Amino acid sequence: MNRARILVPLGLSVLLAGCAGSLPDVALKPPLLPSYRAANTAARPTDRAWWKNFGDPVLAGLVERALAGSPDVAAAAARIDQARAAAKAAGAARFPSGAVNGSAARAEQSIDSGIGRLTRFVPTLDRTQDQALLSASLGWDLDLAGGLRRSQQAALADAAAARAGLETARLAVAAEVTDNYLSYRAAQAQLAVAEARQKRLADRLHFADVRLRLQEASLRDRDGSAAALAAASSAAPLWRAQADAARFALAVLTGEPAGTALPELDGAGPIPLAGDPAAGVPADLLRARPDLVVAEAQVLAAHARVGAALGEYWPHVTLTGLIGFDTNTLSTFGAPTSRVTQGAVGLRWRLFDFARVDAEVRAARGREREVLENYRAAVLKAGAQVESGFALLAARRAALESEEARLAATSDSFGRAKAARRLGEISEDQLRGAELERIEAQASAFAARLALAQALLACHKALGG
Repeated sequence: MNRARILVPLGLSVLLAGCAGSLPDVALKPPLLPSYRAANTAARPTDRAWWKNFGDPVLAGLVERALAGSPDVAAAAARIDQARAAAKAAGAARFPSGAVNGSAARAEQSIDSGIGRLTRFVPTLDRTQDQALLSASLGWDLDLAGGLRRSQQAALADAAAARAGLETARLAVAAEVTDNYLSYRAAQAQLAVAEARQKRLADRLHFADVRLRLQEASLRDRDGSAAALAAASSAAPLWRAQADAARFALAVLTGEPAGTALPELDGAGPIPLAGDPAAGVPADLLRARPDLVVAEAQVLAAHARVGAALGEYWPHVTLTGLIGFDTNTLSTFGAPTSRVTQGAVGLRWRLFDFARVDAEVRAARGREREVLENYRAAVLKAGAQVESGFALLAARRAALESEEARLAATSDSFGRAKAARRLGEISEDQLRGAELERIEAQASAFAARLALAQALLACHKALGG
């Protein structure tokens, strides 16, 4: 009868645990089309160092330094260590655990309190007592309901999310370095253009003053030249400030104080460009974009935690055991008479707490639905970013071609104007006007080149690198 009382609950718990372990795996159905409409279908490269496509060794060096020295990347790596430790602890909870305890003590009892008062009436009772204990204990949660297994699965998914989080941080740092480097080179180029424009407008103002004295021009013409020079004079300080801001940002991104010298940035350099990145197929985004990997891992973790919450409906059975020695006489320590052994089967069942368990399960299911919708939204957003990014990229390339054609035309016109000036067919002021047209076209070409480079960067970010 006693054996039946033990076996019936155990058998029931095993049966119920089988039901608890039947939680189906989550089915992810990412909302993706088989192919892109605006992006290309070239196979994705295996090399993740996408910033090298710009063909700028200075940029590549800065990105590598930033990845090695960025606090954001280091913090993401530290989160991986935490997640791995949590996963290891969750896995260890499924196996037996043991501990060894020991103590040795000697105490002298007061004859005015406690047991020591008995010595007045029992002369053979010793006031000094010894205590020696050494034991080894073992405990094991059998996890019949699968709650610990599901918790381990959730912890492993969290670790996968942390690893993908590191890639997210690396992508963000590399993209920010690239963006600031592009801005720095563009500011350098536009600063040179602004200084050239200011110089030519100063020349035109000088010519206007001369012509005004010679009564060959009106005061209105002179005021117009002065106004144009005043407007252009504010551009150079602004471009210089933008170049400094980008340089400071690059120093910080590499893990250095903002004022740190970056000698590789000294001197002018072109705004780097690259070919269109290989887009592959939309399904590639699920592994190429680390944020989507994080979102998927969060879904898997939330689903596993639903299983862990469901496990609280069923009994928890634990086995415990202890063996050791316990004595009040040191001379008998280790003798068979001081041996202590213990074995037990424990049962914990939240039988009258189902309302709270219901709430925990509903909360876990709600969290699962939330992260699942977040995953779907992230996939939809990623696909839209790729399509819109490549559509804008094509437009930026066309715009740059137009601006370069305009620059070529104004450069040819300026060349003809110089020839005409040598022949005396036009004035020096007219030559400066032709040169200003070329300078304006050059500024527009630099702006279009920066816009194209930034569109390339946006496509790389949309593709996950």
